[in-house]
Amino acid sequence: MQFFRSRFVAEENQRFYVITQAAYLIGLTGHTFAYFRFREYGVVEAAWFNLAFSIPCFALAFLLNRKGRHNLAFSLAFTELVLHQVMTTVYLGWDFGAHFWLMYLAGLVFFNPSWKPRLQLTLLGFILASYVYLFLYHQHGIYQIADAQKSQNNLSSALTTMLIISLLINYYSRAATKAEARLKAEKEKTSAMLRKVEALFGQQVSEEIALELISNEIDFSSRQYDVSVLFLDIRDFTVFADAHEPAVVARFQNTVFGELIPIVKAHQGVVLQILGDGIMAVFGAPVADPAHARKSVAAARAMLDSVAALSDRGAIPTTRLGIGINSGPVIAGNVGNEARKFYSLTGKNVIIAARIEQLNKPFKSQLLLSENTFAQLHPAPEAEFIGKQVLKGIEEEVGVYRLA
Repeated sequence: MQFFRSRFVAEENQRFYVITQAAYLIGLTGHTFAYFRFREYGVVEAAWFNLAFSIPCFALAFLLNRKGRHNLAFSLAFTELVLHQVMTTVYLGWDFGAHFWLMYLAGLVFFNPSWKPRLQLTLLGFILASYVYLFLYHQHGIYQIADAQKSQNNLSSALTTMLIISLLINYYSRAATKAEARLKAEKEKTSAMLRKVEALFGQQVSEEIALELISNEIDFSSRQYDVSVLFLDIRDFTVFADAHEPAVVARFQNTVFGELIPIVKAHQGVVLQILGDGIMAVFGAPVADPAHARKSVAAARAMLDSVAALSDRGAIPTTRLGIGINSGPVIAGNVGNEARKFYSLTGKNVIIAARIEQLNKPFKSQLLLSENTFAQLHPAPEAEFIGKQVLKGIEEEVGVYRLA
């Protein structure tokens, strides 16, 4: 194996390279031997064909293959083999057994992964046509050699062809079995990751993020992310719930959340909590996203528009929202035990987002941003700076902007 090593060969082509390189070496040796056999038989044209064409072809194929030119090397060797069998049958007749190699070549057309199906089928058709032509018109060759020599070569060609075809079938069978095993392992791995994603996030994660988590095998252990955290509250929900039947309240919740959750997902956010009168969402985790601030604000505006549209068409009573967004580093990851785990955010910036949402009541607003979030919006949207605010549980004052 070390003899065939080459720095020009890509790792994914290594198996094909080793097999073909061994074949070219065998072909070089075999055609060198054939040169002397043809000289012995007195078939001068075939001897010179081997010396001037066949042997150089396999030597060149060996060198090209080593340089990473696999397709050219294979095409050169394949062409030589086809011409060699046709030439040999024409000179020595059908009973010499060279036609057995055409059976081998019929299978070999599908061995080169670089050949397109149309080319493979064209070559197969050519080989089949050559086989029929030689059978019909070259039962007897131009040269006559002893029957014992014909029979000996016929038998050796038949046995060699059967051996090579068996090895090819074994190669394809083993390759298919390994591919199926790898595919099964990948599917099991993907299913396990998908179950993990569903266990942590339920259905509140977009397909794009789920695929990203699975394909990158993202670790859910706690680590720091730079994110935007969004808290949303349905204003006066308690009053509404007290005044209506449970079925009406449930229908209202399903209608509103049925609009809001897809909006978060559409903006690559993840809904972490759904409360009776609100949601908590994050943008930028568990898949990092440098545009988390812009996407969180775009999602908030889309949610305001969506609820307003529901009210306008009478699907729900007139409803106001309160949304607060803050951006910054948080610790995100699995929380819980083996029986129940969920994805959670912790840190000062989560508390700031929740406190900013609560400011919507005194300011009679619907969408407030922290100065950290606003600073990441380019271009900056029209907004009212309502000053530095004292937030419960936060030592320093936080600048807040009103967008709606």
